[in-house]
Amino acid sequence: MAKHNKETQALDYSMEMIGGKWKPIILYHVNKGTNRFNKLFTEIEGINRQMLSKQLKSLERSGILDRTLYGEIPPRVEYTLTALGKSLLPIVEVMTSWGLKQITDAIVISEVVEVEKIPEIKEMPKAQQILEVKKDVEIKKEPKVEEAPKVPQNHQLPLF
Repeated sequence: MAKHNKETQALDYSMEMIGGKWKPIILYHVNKGTNRFNKLFTEIEGINRQMLSKQLKSLERSGILDRTLYGEIPPRVEYTLTALGKSLLPIVEVMTSWGLKQITDAIVISEVVEVEKIPEIKEMPKAQQILEVKKDVEIKKEPKVEEAPKVPQNHQLPLF
């Protein structure tokens, strides 16, 4: 087993609190003012209701979210960030900025690759262009397919 020092323990604790795919996304949306279950469910693409419920309960148990149940019919539940949850916002913001930069860099790189794939277009004389078009047309003509000889229905073919 690996030896744990204070930094490793601190990182383990942080990952336990906000690790995984959904918790930082939930914190981001709750901070932006989305604090009802159905609204979170519609705004977070790819999450199912069971996973959202599980992650909200985990964040509440960790003291990051506060859950307020209103005694109305139908019941209304709202989630807000606690002081501990607000202290995590700089981390979520840095993660968001880093992700935006990576996406932007990936788009720029893919655009450069696409530009490099475009072959150079050279101007050719009109007569040569016409010959090229004729060659393309000849290549695209479908070859004649010879029909197989017909075998009478009552004639039996030998077995090998």
